[in-house]
Amino acid sequence: MPSRGRPERARQAVQAIRDTAVMVETCVALVVDADDPTLPAYRALQFQPFGAEVMVVVLQPEDTGNLVRATNTVSMRIADVDPDGIIGNLGDDHLCRTRGWDRRIIDALATPGIAYGDDLIQGETLPTAPFISASIVDALGYYFVPDVEHMYCDNAVRDIAEQAGVRRYLPEVVIEHVHPAVGKVDWDAGYIAVNDPRAIARDKARYESWREHAMATDVGRVRAMLERAA
Repeated sequence: MPSRGRPERARQAVQAIRDTAVMVETCVALVVDADDPTLPAYRALQFQPFGAEVMVVVLQPEDTGNLVRATNTVSMRIADVDPDGIIGNLGDDHLCRTRGWDRRIIDALATPGIAYGDDLIQGETLPTAPFISASIVDALGYYFVPDVEHMYCDNAVRDIAEQAGVRRYLPEVVIEHVHPAVGKVDWDAGYIAVNDPRAIARDKARYESWREHAMATDVGRVRAMLERAA
């Protein structure tokens, strides 16, 4: 869960995970930047002693800078440590609503794949909170396509999942996206920055370039891994 400048929002999102998770192996890596002025507030977050383990991962500037880079840095570390695990990416504006969502994700990814639930905005259309088998992350060398910074990363996840035949949509799993675009929260500086029309246009162009020039190769890497694992 990458987060910046929103320690209270992160606390609520992490608490929602802990309130609804049922598997003892479920844990949360709350990822923050070393230069975040609100870092002390993240470090001071307290949670009940029982529930999913929570660790605060602090990234130095060379390992972060945007959502995609921060996610990739931590996801690759996790994949190295637990190559048979599952790595999910939730924003600090995602709230797990379905009790036992983690068990359902694990069941859906009994074989390598990409699973996601209903965020109550995009539904099946986009995996805004995807869970990806670590073996796929390792095969790709990334969690999110590194060409983009924020927008269209979930489009690329969807494309890879569909093209490689590993997409698993779980409509019964609700992970609500509490986003200002649908009036659920107020716009803040972070939302405004990533939704700037210039930033959106830049990421769209990079995503489309990836689709044209690199997607087939990346999908091939996943398919090759699946064949080896079969």
